[in-house]
Amino acid sequence: MCNLPTLRREHPDRMALDASGQAVPVLIGLARAWSAHPQVIDGLFAELAKLDECVRDGIQLEDDGSAEHVRDQVARQLLTEAGGAEFHLSPKRDRDAAHQARQIAEEARRMAAALDAHANAIDVETDAAERKRIAHQKAELKRLQGQIANLTPEPALTPVPPLQHPADD
Repeated sequence: MCNLPTLRREHPDRMALDASGQAVPVLIGLARAWSAHPQVIDGLFAELAKLDECVRDGIQLEDDGSAEHVRDQVARQLLTEAGGAEFHLSPKRDRDAAHQARQIAEEARRMAAALDAHANAIDVETDAAERKRIAHQKAELKRLQGQIANLTPEPALTPVPPLQHPADD
């Protein structure tokens, strides 16, 4: 089984980092911990679920501080009970450790290249959308300026001669 995260393309414009290879040993460790101490693990899971509900609902805890912080502490405690979530290079044989390190480096380079290409595609798409928006604004401005230029001024009112009284003649 590969313990390295892998990069997947779920859709041409979406990427996902799959760490299930790392999660499986943690789940197995958690199952072992539950088998040895079911009440403790059940209690931690129940507390984790309640705290997560508080976080999602925006409820603050009274004395314990942030629900999110306490929830994360309980999750870390569960990880500790499961034996941790660290990925260790094999210290038994230098050749295996070197091979593992090269695999990690190669996967990291592959991910970096794919993510860089993905970021470039996003930049190109964003730049094209911005250029299109600016062109649309300029065209609209030009259209409005044309409308203003084509407006005919209202005819000026012709002055009416002042009324004269017949006796003034």
